[in-house]
Amino acid sequence: MLSTQLVQVGLLFAAKAMAVAASKQCVEFDVPIPVIATNNYYTMPRVDNNIEAVQWALNFSVWDAPTSAERDNGPKPINHTFNINALLCVPSTKTDKSDILQIAVHGNAWDKRYWDVPVDPEEHSYVDAAIDKGYPILMFDRIGTGKSELPNPYEDVQVATEIAILAHLTALARNGTLLSAATANTTSIPSPQPQHIVHVGHSYGSLLIMGLLLQHATTSDAALLTGLLSSTHMSDVPVATFEHDFAPVSDPARFGQYPSGYIVLTTENTLQKVYFTQATLDPALLTWAEAVALYASAEQAFARSGPAFRGPVQFLVGEFDFVNCNGDCRGTYSVEDIKNSTFPEASDVTVYLQPDTAHALTVAKNSSAAFGVMFSYLDTHGF
Repeated sequence: MLSTQLVQVGLLFAAKAMAVAASKQCVEFDVPIPVIATNNYYTMPRVDNNIEAVQWALNFSVWDAPTSAERDNGPKPINHTFNINALLCVPSTKTDKSDILQIAVHGNAWDKRYWDVPVDPEEHSYVDAAIDKGYPILMFDRIGTGKSELPNPYEDVQVATEIAILAHLTALARNGTLLSAATANTTSIPSPQPQHIVHVGHSYGSLLIMGLLLQHATTSDAALLTGLLSSTHMSDVPVATFEHDFAPVSDPARFGQYPSGYIVLTTENTLQKVYFTQATLDPALLTWAEAVALYASAEQAFARSGPAFRGPVQFLVGEFDFVNCNGDCRGTYSVEDIKNSTFPEASDVTVYLQPDTAHALTVAKNSSAAFGVMFSYLDTHGF
């Protein structure tokens, strides 16, 4: 099984319909998602100030850091309905891909805006690129991020809860009841009735999709997993490499309402280390990333195996991804090993390294080229 311990990094209305561009229509809405799941009580430092934020990072980075098994203090039942904010965009006219819904799950230090970068959107907006190809696309803020519910980061924001939320959203989309389940009127555009669903992830979002596919094999038809790779250097970069502050102290105006356990990545320098490489770094995009990147929650995520997924899976990673490969992914992985350990019955498993790119694809200067590779993969497999 591809299993990795990750620290979840994320960020922080009534339905609002809008015509965003001539080529698409979007509706933003809140939807209640009931979750029954089993998380775990984990031993980890509490974070209530900047000193504790640094110590938290060190706690995961020292040579004798406790293993996941050593931190596990038993099951934590979850029975709660979480409020999720989502955005659905559809082409303004019917296309040959109108029945293929993409569901995008953001990753580290982002909310759903990761998929719709406003700086030079022709190059960087995955949403616009998908719409131009004819796909409808659904994205949402994970719990603890964006406009979605802000729960207890120690006990609630864990992989089992997040996979359950993703599975429920997918089921609503699959059966055509996504918009009717919203808490306000969303009749400005029709609810999707997809024949196929493609899940698209970045970093931690890709890990969640992997967990979804491993536990609910028939819920998806294909997956594009970006910013995630089982490489020989995956655990080389310690958490303490990057600077962290307690979110409410770092920026009281933005994060003053955040409780214990929410941690922010600090400064453009830190974000450059995590997400960018110099060859494709646009300073305007780095500044935008710093403005929207918010916090990490002090919890852990662990992938667990399940039934066999039979669709195609593409892993697309930046050639110089610091997080996954300690800065250079070339020659650090085996496609055969990845397939055998994660999706042995998948119709195809492919790894593609995007040249001159680091961990965040949508903010690299060559984003559109990566999007083209992703869409070509889907075309090849009939989606």
